[in-house]
Amino acid sequence: MKIGIISDVHSNIQALSTAFEYADNHGVDRMICLGDVVGYGADPNPCCDLIRERCVTTLLGNHDAAVIGAMEESYYYQEAKDVILWTRDQLSDENFSWLFSLPYTAKVGDLGFFHSAPILPSGFYYMVHEGDAAYHLQIFEKLDRYSFIGHSHLTQAFILSEDEVRDVTGTTETPGDGEKIIMTVGSVGQPRDRNPDLCFVIVDTESGAYEYVRLSYDIKGAAEQIETAGLSHRFSRRLYEGI
Repeated sequence: MKIGIISDVHSNIQALSTAFEYADNHGVDRMICLGDVVGYGADPNPCCDLIRERCVTTLLGNHDAAVIGAMEESYYYQEAKDVILWTRDQLSDENFSWLFSLPYTAKVGDLGFFHSAPILPSGFYYMVHEGDAAYHLQIFEKLDRYSFIGHSHLTQAFILSEDEVRDVTGTTETPGDGEKIIMTVGSVGQPRDRNPDLCFVIVDTESGAYEYVRLSYDIKGAAEQIETAGLSHRFSRRLYEGI
């Protein structure tokens, strides 16, 4: 079975629609969303509607949590906070209730799914450096063979054994016997690895092989809708820059 894993959509319907179209045309059997459906972008309801229709599982991201009041919006800088409050006003009652119902984690076979670092899913910690991955050695036995995460909007992968961590970012290396992998799947709606193309991962559950998918999409349309909604120019500009 092929599973498509998306994350950090951030109310970007142009990017999300492109990702689903690609998945439909490339034999993906099931879609999972790792959270942050909303925030930053101008189309929270269309994104919620489409993900509710297409994803078998969706997790709670930190922006989702802030919008529904499960996380203090004061944690965010002013421009991001403004979008959180704007999104809260825009969401339909149905989509608000749906976000409120989302879990922190999910599991399919030996695949674990998280929005942020698996060591404490509700803490929304980042995993960016090798040292961040090394913290997970203390819970090595509890980790699934594959852990997929979002949150950082980056594309990184670390293979762990019982006593060491190996950075395998930029490769498609899979864990060997006695090893496990934690990988960030990138962002569909707001990439930050200096590549503006949307990003997500497809994994084959039988072979364990995975690939990062990068696709161009209608950035201009997404950026214009942010401007039209009166949201910060910062969030439209960064779509072009991938930062």
